[in-house]
Parts: sequence; structure tokens; C-alpha cells
Amino acid sequence: MHPRHAGWPVLEDPPGGWKEATVALTEQGYAVLPGALPELAWRGLRTEAGDLFERDAFRAARVGRGDGVRTDGPTRGGSVCWLDGSMVAGEALMVWMNGLRMALNHELFLGLESFEAQYAKYPVGAAYEAHVDRHLGSTARVVSAVLYLNAEWPSDAGGELVIYDAKQVPCLMLSPCGGTLVLFMSAGTVHEAKRASRERWSIAGWFRAPGSGALRSVR
Repeated sequence: MHPRHAGWPVLEDPPGGWKEATVALTEQGYAVLPGALPELAWRGLRTEAGDLFERDAFRAARVGRGDGVRTDGPTRGGSVCWLDGSMVAGEALMVWMNGLRMALNHELFLGLESFEAQYAKYPVGAAYEAHVDRHLGSTARVVSAVLYLNAEWPSDAGGELVIYDAKQVPCLMLSPCGGTLVLFMSAGTVHEAKRASRERWSIAGWFRAPGSGALRSVR
């Protein structure tokens, strides 16, 4: 446990370590880990995100990079806040994800250098249309991660993460239930978030290649 996070539950690796996740990434390009974090931990992250939102720390979500960046409601509704060292819960998560980064490097030889992440809030009716996470002309993002922070999500509320295969056929449709961690390869994995009848909270992050200049990272 990181010394700054006294009072927080110890964020331990899943039972059996990260082997199941690395095998799934190798075989199908994505991995789903329900209950990856204990409830006390992900609810703490949700509380911190809500406090930051109330303090106007969130900004409109953007699409693209460099000169092509834009705020585009029809493509990506919602707002985000980058995690940094001033956030007790967020920093604890970043340390935990650094352990995952080292496991991915050990098992898959990916050479990941850093991890960056942001809180995300999507209001009722918001969606994120089908896209890939790796930007054109960049190889920075290697593995994407989504951690959901929503309690008691009804099956008819929408908001599912949909991942498509190479033929653009859905191969995963997943409700955004709290504590679930999803990993997938950033290059070539087409995915979207469906519209929901209630607001959605999550953390989106990216394990990055060496020299890619992460905005906010743990090494």
C-alpha cells in the first residue's frame, strides 16, 4: 500500500495475478475482469470524481489530437478530468495500474513505459460513437483500460461498451457495472459506448509506448 493512501483498502492484484488478462489480450484482443477492484475502492473513486465535478475540475471531452482536436457532442458527449498526484483515490489507482503495466511487460513484452488516465462522466443520453483509441499518425497508445464506477446498473439502462471484431460484428457487449475493468489493444479495436438512460461514471486510461510523452503518468 502506498504510504499516502492510509485508510484506503489495499489495492491488490486479482486472485491468480494478471495472467488471465494477459492470455485474453493475446487470444482475443480484450479482457474483462468483473470485480477487479473491491467495492470500497471503486466507490471511493466515484466519490472523488463526484467531488471534482462539483468543483468544476471537469472539462468537455474532446476527440482527436493536435490540430485536429475538437469538442464534438454527437461523437463524444460528456466531460473528463485527468488524474494527478493531488487526488488520493486516483493516485492509489495509478499505483495499482502501474503493477498491471509491469505485468503486461513481463508477460507480453510490450515495453510499456507509462500509464495515464482520466475520470469521465457521461450525462443521460450521451454516447461515444464507434472509434479506435490509437490516434492516426501515433503509436503512443498500446493498451486501453476502462474501469466502471456505477452502482446497481439495471440491465435495461443501456450504456453498454460494445467491441467489434475485424468484420465489424459485435464480439462483446458489456454493461458498465462498478468495479469491472476492461482492457483492450488500442490499435485496431473498434468500440463504442451506447446511449444510457442514466448518467455514467468511469475511468479511461492508456498504457503508452516509450517516448510518447504521457500527459499524466505513473512509471
